[in-house]
Amino acid sequence: MARVNTSAGETLGHRIRTRSATLSNGERAVADHLQRHPEEAAISSAAKLGEVTGTSDATVIRTARKLGFDGLNDLKRSLVEHLARRRNPAQVLDDRVQRLRPAQHGVLQPVIDAGLALLGEVPALVESDEWSAAVASLNEAEHVWVYGIGPGASVAEHLALSLRRVGKSADTWTATGFRLADDLLRLRPSHAVVAVAPLRVFREIGILLDHAHRVGAHSVLLTEATDEGRGTRADVLLPLPDSTEGAANELLAPLTILHALVLELVAAQRSSAVDHYQQLNTLRTEIAGTELDISRLPEL
Repeated sequence: MARVNTSAGETLGHRIRTRSATLSNGERAVADHLQRHPEEAAISSAAKLGEVTGTSDATVIRTARKLGFDGLNDLKRSLVEHLARRRNPAQVLDDRVQRLRPAQHGVLQPVIDAGLALLGEVPALVESDEWSAAVASLNEAEHVWVYGIGPGASVAEHLALSLRRVGKSADTWTATGFRLADDLLRLRPSHAVVAVAPLRVFREIGILLDHAHRVGAHSVLLTEATDEGRGTRADVLLPLPDSTEGAANELLAPLTILHALVLELVAAQRSSAVDHYQQLNTLRTEIAGTELDISRLPEL
């Protein structure tokens, strides 16, 4: 089979999703491991990968070829390039622009297509028990702290705002360095922490999760760096699909997943959540002096 160049913008997750029908059960086990543990897979032999997936070295090599690679070395080279790229935002941006093929209306349609493909990889990554644990952690928490650095901070702030609007006590942490220590002193066993780390698990996030574990607070981590994430004390890891080999923004998947988490909480306490949102509308009306958010329907 001819090699599929990784620069074409086809992520490993997309390869697996589009070729899943051609994979045997053993090959699916290998593909799933590659997607969930890219750092480990990049330095593992065929024999080691066969051992950890309960298959064989022959199955590993066959899987690599079915996914469009020349063989295991080609696959591992792709993983190494991907891991290096994820740590270089400038390279990610440059690669995204180079891979775009502007259509009649510019890059809009290619970016939309890339976003749809990226979100299509989420269901296979997020396991049902991890999802249920994440929902329970937020639902049972007396207060939720959401942490993010850089672009992840905007996602953190959006989640905290969304939680407050449906009646869940929540705030955002975005500090780095020594300033983060003052925030961490506020964490209690009855609280929960959500850490948003799209591309990298920075040192601060590891310390935050360690502290949450010591305190006894529940923690949820969202990241593409899944092997780095599994090296932390996070109670729940929600893997994000690889966004560095396509035109989709790395914040698209975490925003969507966290929006779904909020809706899960609302569904569990629909009446109180809707009532709380109605209070928001009432306060807005008082501030604006008019029914700003409630338009009157014409009488028939």
